[in-house]
Amino acid sequence: MRTQFRGGVTETIDSLIESDNIYVNQEIDLKINQNLLANKKYELNEIKEIYSHPQAIAQCRKYIEKNVVNAQINQVSSTALAAKEIVAKDFCACIANKSCIDEYGLVMMAENIQDNHLNQTRFWILSKNPKKEGNKMSLLFSTKHEPGALYHVLGIFDKNKINLTKLESRPAKTELGEYIFLVDLEMNENIDNALQSLGSQCDYLKILGRYWSRS
Repeated sequence: MRTQFRGGVTETIDSLIESDNIYVNQEIDLKINQNLLANKKYELNEIKEIYSHPQAIAQCRKYIEKNVVNAQINQVSSTALAAKEIVAKDFCACIANKSCIDEYGLVMMAENIQDNHLNQTRFWILSKNPKKEGNKMSLLFSTKHEPGALYHVLGIFDKNKINLTKLESRPAKTELGEYIFLVDLEMNENIDNALQSLGSQCDYLKILGRYWSRS
């Protein structure tokens, strides 16, 4: 069983935990390029504030530390909102997509400033109607609060030769020390047997969807 651990956007995962009748219909991996934009051309050392989503800021951490070290970092809920914030603010910049240049009348300060130039972000297409087939599945589960519970649940995937491509946890927000786990897996002919076993081993089990992954 080969497992890859990658972090997701916290707000998205929490929303999926709390929402009913929302299903993943498709997965798409897109290359993400981050850019430093402003309302006019400035020298980098003139920038006093930078606005962006926390994920974008984290993806450009090394660039910021090297080139705009004196700027105050302001986190907002989206890169589009960051662009909107700086339209009327001098000596401020945002980290955002190129599309914000035309939409908000901004100019390019620096292009492709992400630290990892192989950077990709996964997007899910959601629907109120579940698909019945695909090459991947995502699900949420919580284990019984007892020693070895997670070990036994993960053993179900191993026994059924199901490859996990992602495993991460979120606090259950019910009791201290309890967690909900998000799993992405590759489908095979044993998936129904595995789900039946998971149903008996887990306190909570929610299938987010069967879907096709398009990388």
